[in-house]
Formats: sequence, C-alpha cells, structure tokens
Amino acid sequence: MVDVAIVGSGPAGLSAAAHAAAKGMSHVLLEKTDHLSDTIYKYQKGKHVMATPSHLVLRADLDFDAGKREAILETWNRQIAEGKVNVQLNAEVTAITGAAGDFAMTLKNGQTVRAKAIVMAIGTQGNPNLVRCPVGDGAVVQYQLDDPGEYVDEHIVVIGAGDAGIENAMGLAADPQQGNKVTIVNRSRDFATAKAANVQALLAMEGEGRITVMLETTASAINQGEIVFDTRDGEVKAPCDRVIARMGSAPPRGFVEATCAEFEEREGKRAIKAGTGIAFTSADRVAYPKLSP
Repeated sequence: MVDVAIVGSGPAGLSAAAHAAAKGMSHVLLEKTDHLSDTIYKYQKGKHVMATPSHLVLRADLDFDAGKREAILETWNRQIAEGKVNVQLNAEVTAITGAAGDFAMTLKNGQTVRAKAIVMAIGTQGNPNLVRCPVGDGAVVQYQLDDPGEYVDEHIVVIGAGDAGIENAMGLAADPQQGNKVTIVNRSRDFATAKAANVQALLAMEGEGRITVMLETTASAINQGEIVFDTRDGEVKAPCDRVIARMGSAPPRGFVEATCAEFEEREGKRAIKAGTGIAFTSADRVAYPKLSP
C-alpha cells in the first residue's frame, strides 16, 4: 500500500506526484495513456501553453513557465524522471472502493492498487461536448487538432470560440500556402471565455481576410461537403470538408460519482445509494464535484 495515489498526469497530477516524491512519501502516479500529460500532449503542434496559474499556490519544483507545447512536455518528462516520481503508464482506473486510509483502485488491466489517500487529477478534456445537430454520412467531425499543417485546400469550420477554438482556427489559417478557407462559429456576440490576446489576434486575421468569423450562429446540420448554419439573418449553407468542434468539456461524472459508492436497485436499475460516492454541486451535466476540504 502506498501513502498516496495520484490519478491523472496533467499539470495538477504531476505537481502532486512531484511533491509527494520530494517529501519522501510512497506514491504512484497513474496515467491511463502511454505518455504523461495527455491533454497537453494532444494540443496542436507549436501551441503556446499556459504559465503558472494565478490563483493557486504551486508546491512542487516542476517548472510551470509558459512556452511551446513541445518544450513544456520535454521539461516535465525530464523533471519527473530526475525527481524519481513513480509513474505507471497504461494504468486506467475503472473503479475505486474503500475509505480514507485504505482505498482500493481497480485498473483496466485487472491490477489492484491500494493507497491510504487518493488525489483525483483527471480533468475534463477526455469528455468533450459533442455537436448537437444531425451529422450526415460521410461528414467529418473531430474534437481535437493535432497538426494544422496536415490540412491543405479545405473548407474547415471551427465550432466554438473559446481559446482552443480560436487557436485551432488561427493555426489552420496561419500559412496562406495551405489554401484553407477557415470559418469560426460563435453562438454569442462576444468571446466570453477567450483570452483578450487571442480575440485580438483572431479579429486581426479576420480583418486581413484570412478567417471568417460568424457570431450569433449555430450549426443546424453537418453533411458531407456542406454545413447548414442558423444565423441571426436566417439559414445559411456553406461548403465544409471538415468540422473541428471545440465546445468545451464536462467532468467524467459517472466515474466520479461512483467512487467509493454503495449501490442499490431502484426501479429495476442499478443506482448509487444516497449519501455515498462523490457528490456534485448540482444535477447539471457540466457541474463539478464538491471539493474535499
């Protein structure tokens, strides 16, 4: 049994694991993929990654300075190895039982890991919000962008104008030689969740004619070679070879709620017994779990 098991190897999980290692605690960092920090690993190539968070005190010695995706990942991999952090890759946790002082985590490969305490640092990026409109046969819809340079001479629509959507759209339109015609769609008039610098850069590219920005617009149908928009002026159809949907994500609610829960039969279905498991702040799909004190 280890003192602490950390589930997830994003910035929060890496920080917790590095701190545990520095304190000499027995620990294990469990990551379900074959590499660390899967969310940042899946960022588009060359993406600028965040700096130190402004509202959280960092207690680990890992570097959290802003920089390019590749440099950040290389630094973290090196520092995790130098810090002798106990990492277990391909270790997806499927169930957690027990209580403080004696937790049991079942992994997808059948292994059981026991720990006195658990840090859940799983994030939300593995659960993207899906497009709600009909998607026809042969239409291409994807929920992440690895390398903007892979796409040439395409009509590409980015749905969602937060930072991820804006950065994807700008990456796809950055090189005129690629010949992409890029449109970004925002359902509201403003860019409420995006950084000011990203919005400024996007509007500058729109002014140069490199990106089309559609506000107060939603997609009503995605078909092979065509997308249908609902706009403030009515229905609009446009050529579309590919949709990249970046509409945020939601916590893996089912897994979290079932952690250390007891179950009962309710109306012929298996249900979580009231007062057990991990509670969420509300019944809303995008609500977050209540934090431990």
